[in-house]
Amino acid sequence: MGSSARPRAWLLATAIALLLALDSCRRDPGDVLLITVDALRPDHLGLYGYHRPTSRNLDRRLADAAVFLRAYSAAAQTATGVPSLLSGRLPQEHGVRIIWQLLPEDTALIPDLLPPRYQTAAFVSNMVLTNEAMGLGERFDHYDDFVDERESERVVFERNARRTIDAAVRWLEEEWDRSRPLFLWVHLIDPHGPYAPPAEWSPLFHLRSQEALQQWLSEPDSPPELARVAAYMRLPGVTDGPAYVDRYDDEIAFADHHLERLLRAYSDLADQDKALIVLSADHGESMMEHDRWFSHGHHVYEEIVRVPLVVRGPGVRPGARDHLVSTIDIAPTIFRFAGATVPEDLRGIDLRDRRSAADRSVFFEASTARSQWRGELRGHRKWIVRLAKGSGKIEETWFFDLAQDPRELYPRPWSAAAGPPPLLLDLCSADPAPGGLPEQYRAGMRLSAPKIADRADARALEALRSLGYVD
Repeated sequence: MGSSARPRAWLLATAIALLLALDSCRRDPGDVLLITVDALRPDHLGLYGYHRPTSRNLDRRLADAAVFLRAYSAAAQTATGVPSLLSGRLPQEHGVRIIWQLLPEDTALIPDLLPPRYQTAAFVSNMVLTNEAMGLGERFDHYDDFVDERESERVVFERNARRTIDAAVRWLEEEWDRSRPLFLWVHLIDPHGPYAPPAEWSPLFHLRSQEALQQWLSEPDSPPELARVAAYMRLPGVTDGPAYVDRYDDEIAFADHHLERLLRAYSDLADQDKALIVLSADHGESMMEHDRWFSHGHHVYEEIVRVPLVVRGPGVRPGARDHLVSTIDIAPTIFRFAGATVPEDLRGIDLRDRRSAADRSVFFEASTARSQWRGELRGHRKWIVRLAKGSGKIEETWFFDLAQDPRELYPRPWSAAAGPPPLLLDLCSADPAPGGLPEQYRAGMRLSAPKIADRADARALEALRSLGYVD
């Protein structure tokens, strides 16, 4: 009797396990919340050890998240970096290299490849991410891109965190079909320049000491020079660099305050512990480092291409990670979490995986009017090449050992000692847009704004000028 009962018990246990497995397969995957903040430096967040309380709410909400200490954007400007983040592809693979260039229809984004049960929504605050500018809107079930604000006395076409989060919260409460899993993307433009927190926001920070100034200067003996600040960034009566840092940090705190409203509203409607939450940025921002202060898009220095990347959710081990990751890893991570098929040709990894590739390289790029900068980072070795726009001819090469020169003060030529960049030159030579200039735009670029496609009208150019995209 006992011997025959054991097989029956085993069969029953096996049947129960199979039923549970089938039930698990039938369950909807979890919600995904993707939050990106324009021009956000990781070292200005409490999660990364910043001494100022700029991000109290995010620090608390994401205290048990994985914090990637060495994360990089694929590009130094929004119009190129965001398509990489949403597609998991390098810029030369998705093809968007300039502002007001439509995303190719055959480039699949996260909402395109998620299981059809997902309801997808996006709320963006930057003019270059509007459906008119890039064509992202038709990829989502709901796409809110209303950017029309004045900042101070100047017209700056954006939408601040309060209004963007107002729209997102209203949609969650009134339009989200909670019988379906959710993919929600929110992109805030605070703290993109000009750094001008709304009048409703009481300033929190005041940095004036010489010691504080010196911590930002790349060259220890360099004096503050307002000439290094782009004209669109200059604020009336603000003449010293630390005051701009104050304003930048205040904009982060303003965004943090309203992101807490978003996460609280979501938590009131669903179980936040079952959702995958990803926080990142499209690019970083220079403070008082190198040749251009309070800027981005023009180079691949660390302060410009290094970004925050924080992941919280089921299957994510909390704690700091120091291996190299990229914003192109966000899409494959979301695909695997959601049970979607991951395209075989994606280069990215699943950020939930505890393993890391010690020999991995990450890549990034930036453009100026005449040149393209491209870089590869492998361990602490960083190779940079400057290419001629349109021809892709190599004009200059730099090498940095970030372990010895973390502030990138002493560029060295490539040498046998550093070793050749494993993949960078191959990527450059295979780029269908040599030097980062798409062929279809070579004869149609705005002479006054050579990074803007000619389809941008006068109204769009005015909006882009207010954000520093047009001289």
